[in-house]
Amino acid sequence: MLNLIRPTLMGTALSLPTASSRIAVRNFSGSMVALKKKVIDPTLPVPPKNPPSAYTLFFKQYVLDPSNHVRNSDGKLDMKQVATAAGQAWTNLPSSSKSPYDAEASSLRKEYESAYRKFWDGTTSETRREIESVTGKKLKVPGGKKAYQKSVSERSGNPGKPLTPYLAFTKELRDQNKLDIPSDLTPREAFLYASKEAGRLWKELGEEAQKTYKDTYAAAKAKWEEWKVTQKDL
Repeated sequence: MLNLIRPTLMGTALSLPTASSRIAVRNFSGSMVALKKKVIDPTLPVPPKNPPSAYTLFFKQYVLDPSNHVRNSDGKLDMKQVATAAGQAWTNLPSSSKSPYDAEASSLRKEYESAYRKFWDGTTSETRREIESVTGKKLKVPGGKKAYQKSVSERSGNPGKPLTPYLAFTKELRDQNKLDIPSDLTPREAFLYASKEAGRLWKELGEEAQKTYKDTYAAAKAKWEEWKVTQKDL
């Protein structure tokens, strides 16, 4: 039965073998709140949709069964009661019966991750920002932000994104233990103390000494920007 409801990455395809099933789906769709969609530039690439969970697969199958339908006095499907009953049915379902849904969801998740990676690698950062602007949704970095940043740092020829002059200076102070933070402070107090002390020392450097950090940053940033333009996804 799972094959009858297997969603595609770009939508949900349902095979409806009986007239009663078709009626169920029409009523199910009619009970949903219609949301006004934004007009999106058709030339923009469309990100793959998130895959359904094991429960979502179960619910779609559950609602197709006419014996699970609960209707209001006007004859319309009462989705609130159906959803409540479906949730209880899922909770009571033994693990062995949930396994097919889990396996299907896992398979769809892998397909989605592969398709999403292909989408991400095939778009520029400007295109992704435009997609986010017109959809109002933030695009997630494949594999998570930390994993993505790590993969970028390991790419061939990456000179590394440089720290700003002030941050490079404060890092130098920390590495050389020049902040002399009192040991009786709480972590938050120590952080605030270090920030204040670093700011004071930065000001005391004077413009000429600060210029050394600024020149170093400018040179490193130029190398970073030169390499960055060779990476389509940055």
